[in-house]
Amino acid sequence: MTQAADLPAAPPKSPSSLAGPLILFVWLALGVLLQRSDGGLSGFLTFAFVMVGWVLAVVAHEFGHAGVAYLAGDHTVREKGYLSFDPRRYGDVGTSLVLPLIALALGGVGFPGGAVYLRHDLMRGPVWRAAASLAGPFATLLVLLLLAAVLHAWPAASLGGALYPALTMLAFLQAMALVLNLLPLPGLDGFNAIRPFLPESFGPALRKTEGLTIVILLVLIFVVPGASAWLFAAAASICAALGLDLPALQAGWRAFHFWR
Repeated sequence: MTQAADLPAAPPKSPSSLAGPLILFVWLALGVLLQRSDGGLSGFLTFAFVMVGWVLAVVAHEFGHAGVAYLAGDHTVREKGYLSFDPRRYGDVGTSLVLPLIALALGGVGFPGGAVYLRHDLMRGPVWRAAASLAGPFATLLVLLLLAAVLHAWPAASLGGALYPALTMLAFLQAMALVLNLLPLPGLDGFNAIRPFLPESFGPALRKTEGLTIVILLVLIFVVPGASAWLFAAAASICAALGLDLPALQAGWRAFHFWR
């Protein structure tokens, strides 16, 4: 997600260029362990693999926002550490990463996580501002397509194992995140792509509602019976359109929720 520049500029910790590669290494190591597991720990390893993969996907999403914003003229994103692949830089860790991860763990819902605070006044016009907002979902789409390509190549390699369902589950979560991020609701990327073309007088009212969007979505999906059906159906339809194995998705879902 993107946020206006009048919000806190950046978390206090200095960015680390090693954070992203370290998380990637952990994710790959978990993948190797999962593929070699004999079944006893496959559920826990699936859970850990998907959760760490989700953090990497959030980093890619927020880096997409920051990268296009930099090209658009907002060079403060470098100073804020948004180009460092360090997840600690993308908003407040508690609300931007921990809460979405809890929603992911408990409900299997890929809520948007992370946030970058961009200087829209430094960007070269509304088209670039809209492009910066859409760059995050585009990065999510690229992650989804990459996972789909790997999964399509998997049967030809005849590798089998528990990693295939876990990757399918991770791809499903990317599809879900793509749907949520593109909703035209204040605070989400779909609306932020429209916002540069709206009258500036709408700004104060929009800022008041942005923080409530995620809360409202959480209530709708976790409290209102049946409200989450459209979200899961939309994500499953995207996966089906990409030719992903839905039985493998079901197996990955069960393994991810290994404690049930």
